[in-house]
Parts: sequence; C-alpha cells; structure tokens
Amino acid sequence: MKVAVCNSVGIDIDGNAMIHSPSRWTNSSKDLNIFTYYPWQLAYCSSMLKRDTDHEVRFFDGCLDKLDHDAFVEKVSEMAPDYLVMDSATRTIAADSRFAKELKKRFGTKLILCGPHATTFPEEVSEYADYVVLREYELVVRDILQGKNRNDIPGLFPNLNLRSPLDVNDLPLPEDDDVSRLRYGMPGEPSSEYLEIQAYASRGCPLSCTFCVCGNISYSRPNWRPRDPENVIHELQTLRAKYPQMEGIFFDEEVHNGSKKYIIDLTKAIRDNGLDDLKYDVMCGQWPMDEEVLDHMKAAGYYMVRLGIETAGEHAARGMELMKKFNIKKLKQLMEYGTRIGLKFYGTFTFGGEGSTDECDKKTVRFIRELLDNGLLWRFQLSISTPQPGTPFYNRMLKKGYLRNLDWKHFDGGNHCVVDNPEYPAEKVMANFREAETLYEMGFNQRYSATAKDNFSSINLDRNGEILVFRSSRMKQFNDIVNSLSERFGSAPISAVGQTAVEKELAQNKRLRDIHTYGSRPFNSSEFPEPLLESLQKRSYEIGVIPYNNISGNGYAEVKAIAKRLGIPKLLAVNVEGKVFDLDNPGDCGRSHLK
Repeated sequence: MKVAVCNSVGIDIDGNAMIHSPSRWTNSSKDLNIFTYYPWQLAYCSSMLKRDTDHEVRFFDGCLDKLDHDAFVEKVSEMAPDYLVMDSATRTIAADSRFAKELKKRFGTKLILCGPHATTFPEEVSEYADYVVLREYELVVRDILQGKNRNDIPGLFPNLNLRSPLDVNDLPLPEDDDVSRLRYGMPGEPSSEYLEIQAYASRGCPLSCTFCVCGNISYSRPNWRPRDPENVIHELQTLRAKYPQMEGIFFDEEVHNGSKKYIIDLTKAIRDNGLDDLKYDVMCGQWPMDEEVLDHMKAAGYYMVRLGIETAGEHAARGMELMKKFNIKKLKQLMEYGTRIGLKFYGTFTFGGEGSTDECDKKTVRFIRELLDNGLLWRFQLSISTPQPGTPFYNRMLKKGYLRNLDWKHFDGGNHCVVDNPEYPAEKVMANFREAETLYEMGFNQRYSATAKDNFSSINLDRNGEILVFRSSRMKQFNDIVNSLSERFGSAPISAVGQTAVEKELAQNKRLRDIHTYGSRPFNSSEFPEPLLESLQKRSYEIGVIPYNNISGNGYAEVKAIAKRLGIPKLLAVNVEGKVFDLDNPGDCGRSHLK
C-alpha cells in the first residue's frame, strides 16, 4: 500500500499562505515567503509508519513548499496514494478537505483525518473521511495501517475509548528524509536569531488554560511527558552530523522546562556531550523556573527563553485559568536575573482572552512598555485570543452567543477578533491589540542599541564608487547604517532600494542620493521587477549593504540573491548588534565581523 502523509495545503483559495501550528492556533499571511512550522506530530507519525509498517510511506508538506490546491494535488497524485493521512486545524480545514476529496475522487484514496478539527467535529469530518482519529494520533494511525479491526482501535471515532498518552521515548526521530528539517529554519520562525532546527524534548503541558489546543483537545487531560535526556542528546548529535551548517535548536514544545530536575539534567547532558556551543531557543513556563535553572540554561548555550506571559490583568488570568502560570512579581524577578547573566527573553501576550476587560488589556500594554523600558523584553509576540473549537473558551463563547461569526478563515489568532462580548466589544479588543503593535518599533530600537559606525571604520576598500543599501530591516537600523557609511566613505553616493510603502520615510534621510522602490512584497529574487533590476545593474555599484534584523542573517537569502544578480562586487551585511560581515566570505557570516 502507498501512504501519503500530508501537512496542510500551503496557499488557500484566497491566496493566503498558511502558518500551520500543530498545537496552537494556525495563522495565515499574504506574504507568500513566510516561514512555516515543522509539523512535528505528523512528522513523528510518518517516521513511525516507516519503521513499523511495510507500506510505502511518503511525506509531503504543502505549507513548506507553498503549494496551492492544484499544485499540491498534482504533486501527491504522482504517488497515487491508497491512504492519505492529514492533520488539519480549523483554519485549514476548508482547503484540506477539498484537497483530500480530490485525491479520493481520483484514486479512491482512503482518508485518515487527524488533529484538532477532526477531534472536535468528528461527525462532520466522517462525512467524507474514512477514518477520523481523536486526540494524539500516531498510534491510532499505525493501528489502522497495520490492519487492526477498527472496532478494537482506541481513539478511532466513533470508539470513544481513548488510549493513554504514548511513551515519548518509544518514538523514532521525526521525519527528515522526504523533507529536510533544516528547510523549516530557512527562514525559520522570525524571532529565532540563528539557523535553528525545531525539536521537541517533551510533549504536552501540565496546565489547561481555557484557550489552549494542547491542554484541552490534543489530550484528554493535562499531562507533560519529557524525553530522556539521552534520547534528546542522540537527536542533537544526529542533526549536527547531518547538518553541520546548523547553528542552533528551537525547542518549540509547550513547556520545555516542565520540571526543575529535568531541565538541570538535560542542560548538564548538553554540556557533557559538547553540545553547548549550539544556540538554544526555548519555549518555557516561569513557574518551574528559578535562578539556578537560568544559570544551567545559560551555561548550556541557551540564548533565548520564551515565556507565555499572556496578560498582566488578574481578572483575565482568572478567566483564562492561567493558574501558577500567572505571577507578575516572580516573572519580573526572573527576567531581571536572566537579563543580568546574558539571556534574552521573549514574551507572548494575548488580547481579548476569556475574562479579559478593556482595563486588563490596557494593563498588558503598559506592562509590555515597562518591560521594554527596563530592557527585560528582547522580543515579543501578540495574538488575538481566538477560541479554537473544542476548547472551554470556544464552548462558553458559543453558548453565550458571543461569537461574531463562524467563518473558520477568521479563526487565525492574528487578523480577526471573532468574540464580541458586549462588556468588551471586538472593536475595543482590536484597538488595544493595535496599540500593543505600536510597541514593536520600540522593542526593535531597544535591541538595536549598538551602532555600525565603529565597525565600518575598520573596513578598508580601494573603491570610491556608489553604494547601494537594501531596506531589509527597520528604519532606525537602516538610517544608522546609511549615516555610518556616509561618515566612513565621505563623498561616495549612497542609494537605497526598498518597498514602495517606505519611500517617504527613506526620503527623510538626506544622505541618500537616490531611492528605488519596487512594490509591496518582501524582497524576492524571482519576483523582483526586471526593469528595476536592469536599471540598477547599469549603475555599477561598488558596494552593497544588507541590514539584518537578527544575529546571523538567517532568512536573508532572497536579498543576497538580488544583490548577486546586480553584480555588486563587494557585499557587506550588518546584523542587529551592529557587526559588519563580508559576504564574500560566507563562512565567517554571523561569527566574526570584518577587520
């Protein structure tokens, strides 16, 4: 039998790129170059089927390859699968069900649908799917494909006899053959500052916040299951041997540090095995954390600690049932200590959550500002708290009649507010959310406190020709680079190229001689306008400069490709710390600045 294991369709019918998050709410974007998350549970399922069955199993990811319906159908049709396994979120179900039905029509493919939407609406999904799997699904899918009697398979709808959570140490390493795990880091999640591979040292969560997919849908009860440190070390060693260019690991599970003993044992194992030279970016909870834990993290190479802060309002915290996750006093103490020892903190905040009020969310905005003012918050993420079907939040909002609509395309957590509570209307939620968004610039300016001026002063180039600066980062950094170049190279003409939307801002810098704009999309070599490309090629620029909004330049391949097409002989980059890199020597990029 031929089995296609498929992540979601990458581009929906409206031209939105899917950012499918397996255990949280899935988002979407008009930016077709946007990153995508590694579909970890589906990837584990794929590798388990390859290990434990004799079927021909292939993994496909429409999100990673940015495939729309037609392109994804054609790609998977080359296999003509007998079975299709898909993990669908509510946001993706329309595109995914259309895709699945087309394969069934063409090849008689039997459809195995998994994930949060199938778990919440099994009757609906069973109208077209041959098998609907509830909650954690790897073992259920394996039972199906090993030919077991469907009535004897716990977790297969309509059998409501759910199986216990699996032993995470019995899992093979997740899928890394049909797709490369490294590709998910190119570009990776935007706040990851290095070329990082997503990995998972644990599964589940000991809490059950009312909005959470993991604690309410993926598992029948709160749970947290860590992998043995030796198991994790084996994976890190395997990844490092396969991908020597890998710079770090993004541990993106729900709670990386579910217990103090575990995180100390894991960080010690990382050091003992010489893996502390990698950079570790981790999702954590503050309640199992103290100064000793932070010391161990720092010593093991951890550089960014992500915390689900959610809110600064006590009423909202009670409504969302954050429990011990909510402790503002302890949170600030931890962030102060961690910042002193060189760790960076990333916070996630939600607006309009269950129990939130206008004052709660305004308090959250003030708290973000306070953390930024005190240099404690390196990066942050904002979400509109969206009641995913199957969560207590959704069930109560539906019962109260507070759901503005049931258009699943709006259940994305980033573009729409679907809850309209008369005591805290959607319009006010969005106003507070937009107010918080204005702090992004403030946060970036805090990170970009270094200047490139001194680093440019150490560069000696026997050229006095024109310089082209790509507007590939925020204006503060861009202007600092332009001003530093002007001071270093005197009368050398400096031009800029960027999106049309920032033309007026670029014009405010009087050290720019020319400004070239190309449209509204991010830099993309294949889509860069040919007339502008030809015009810039004729200018014969001697130096090209690319600002990085991160440390290592991960995610800037398209900008570099455009610069190469322009034939610029000397390419430099400047990272968020103000360090300057010679891109003619890419092996040095992100490691040492130009002398």
